[in-house]
Amino acid sequence: MKKDELTLVRQIRDRFSFSEGVGIGDDAAVLNFKQPVLLTTDLMIEDVHFDLSYTSFYHLGFKIVSVNVSDIYAMGGDFKAFLFSAGIPETVSEEDFKELFDGIENALKHYRGFLIGGDLSKSEKVVLSGFAVGEASEPVLRKGAEPGDLILITSFLGLSSAGLNLLKSLPDDKRKVIKSIKDFKKYPPIIEIDGINELLQRHLMPVARNPERFKHIAKAMMDISDGLLIDLHRLCEENNVGAEIYLEDIPKHPAVIEVAEYLNIDAMKFILSGGEDYELLVISERNAQEFGLTAVGRIVEEKGIYLVHPDKGKIPVKPEGWQHF
Repeated sequence: MKKDELTLVRQIRDRFSFSEGVGIGDDAAVLNFKQPVLLTTDLMIEDVHFDLSYTSFYHLGFKIVSVNVSDIYAMGGDFKAFLFSAGIPETVSEEDFKELFDGIENALKHYRGFLIGGDLSKSEKVVLSGFAVGEASEPVLRKGAEPGDLILITSFLGLSSAGLNLLKSLPDDKRKVIKSIKDFKKYPPIIEIDGINELLQRHLMPVARNPERFKHIAKAMMDISDGLLIDLHRLCEENNVGAEIYLEDIPKHPAVIEVAEYLNIDAMKFILSGGEDYELLVISERNAQEFGLTAVGRIVEEKGIYLVHPDKGKIPVKPEGWQHF
């Protein structure tokens, strides 16, 4: 890429405006908010969080926004603004750089937020850092769960993990095609499995779940970024409680089942321990089917995570999932 940093920053500043304070151009952004402010950040590092053989810069731009917005939503907040920093190798083309910000821009339009600042640097690998800002009149914390409360989820789990494992198994020609896709809903299936593109999109371009309709019933909440078992374990640790998961009640996406069979992997490994679904884990006193939530378990006094099998009974399990170290 031949353009210098000042030229790139000027182009980005001209592209993104901010109406609720002062955005790109000063030493710091100015936010004119009147409620409690929510702040969160996430890193995405080449060969740790993504593989450029099947991930495009457009995918990365969209995803870095989504994973940060998901944390704001998990607190019952409204997403407002985004800071973005990147380390970019010299080998990255100007077209790829543009695609990165195309993805960011379209994600910000989807979530109705603004890019208000960030930083750029040269690096050996692609390193992306997002910082999301939100607000909430009454933030929903992880702490608040009590024995007897229901464990609810917003939708199917395991799609991202199944999609990732499928991507790793594909030949180079199919990977190249996938990198060119920006709207998986409009593209023919990559392989003959009904719903397969939904799995690929869930991994490459996840969409955060907005809790606006049901946050008032949530006693505790978090997003499922590292896997149901490990994230539920973290929530239980925060509340000094345990949890039972009823295997019969967990919804199972048909495409996850088919991909698991195709790859000869246990589908429940995807569903229970697969990361990056960015669904919400909601703890509530009441069932909430009217809000599209599915009850999959219950908070209990006994510490630990337990799977309840219809035939085998209650089985203690290790809270496995994605861990960064």
